[in-house]
Amino acid sequence: MTHVKAFIETHLQDLRNPEDVARRLGISYETLRKAFRREEKTTLGRYILLRRIERMKRLLARTDLYHYEICEAVGFSNEAHGARVFKRETGLTMSAYRAQQRGH
Repeated sequence: MTHVKAFIETHLQDLRNPEDVARRLGISYETLRKAFRREEKTTLGRYILLRRIERMKRLLARTDLYHYEICEAVGFSNEAHGARVFKRETGLTMSAYRAQQRGH
């Protein structure tokens, strides 16, 4: 799974769904889905989502990029969806997270 996770990390911005990973790696989605779940104890979709959230956190803390730029940079189709998912997963808005990280 190391190569799959490295691929996801490198191509996170371009991945639209878990099936993209399998297609681009040239393997069966069902095979990848089952193997990933067995080895990582989470779904491929959940793993991708959590990687997006972690990258969003890093960008919010370390850059002055606009929220829409951050959402785009991590692969969300639009800012509204990215912001909604971020809040659901972290309990904070993107603005609140940035302020918290910067001590405001």
